[in-house]
Amino acid sequence: MIRRRHGRVRVVVLVVVALGLAGSVAAQEGSPNFWGSGTNFHFVSAEEFQSEQTGSILWVFSGNGFWRMGSNTGWCYAPVRLPTGSLVTGMTIIYQDDDLAMGEDIQVEFLQFWVTAAGVAGETQIGPTFESTGAPGVAAFWVDIDPDHTIQYIDGPTAQSYVLRYYSRANFGLRLRGVIIGWNRQISPAPVDPTFPDVAPGYWAFQEIEALAASGITTGFPDGTFRPTAAVTRAQMATFLARALGLHWAP
Repeated sequence: MIRRRHGRVRVVVLVVVALGLAGSVAAQEGSPNFWGSGTNFHFVSAEEFQSEQTGSILWVFSGNGFWRMGSNTGWCYAPVRLPTGSLVTGMTIIYQDDDLAMGEDIQVEFLQFWVTAAGVAGETQIGPTFESTGAPGVAAFWVDIDPDHTIQYIDGPTAQSYVLRYYSRANFGLRLRGVIIGWNRQISPAPVDPTFPDVAPGYWAFQEIEALAASGITTGFPDGTFRPTAAVTRAQMATFLARALGLHWAP
């Protein structure tokens, strides 16, 4: 819904609406990607997982989109590539477990790997470990990540990356199709000190305006103001869109 104040449409809302119409411009690889705060899905296929042991996994296609491990047993890893600031809400594991033996299960975890400026490395598990023990057969099982996790590749002095970790044995009864990660875009937190003197922290669109300024989409007027109630010209709108969508021509 377009918000109005004194009959004028705000600059921030115009840019948000325009971005909403351009969702197909920046589609995320492997998933439909929509601008706005709606839910997106990122699919990680089974054959993307690599073994931590010496030698790669021999994945064998077993029909209906499922893959099984033809060699190696143990933990395997697949990279997760989502935009900075993505809010991960959970993941759906699509699998088949026809083995009723104890310990012969599929396990999936979502991990964050990190390295500090001091040279210390480690890992942090995000959310619970999924195990197929209590839900055998063919299933698409949702695992809720609570609290939701914000993707950050640089967090102060710490560099981070994300992976899915999968465990299975080379067993004909254990198969994986892949993992679908649910995530949402979110507006970055507002700073303590305002960028523009005429947009105070208490202003209703303060966070949105600061996000546009931090992204370089808006720079304000030459006198340093933003003028949030001013009308928007076609030239200004063209500038907002070009910066927001990264439009350019090849030299």
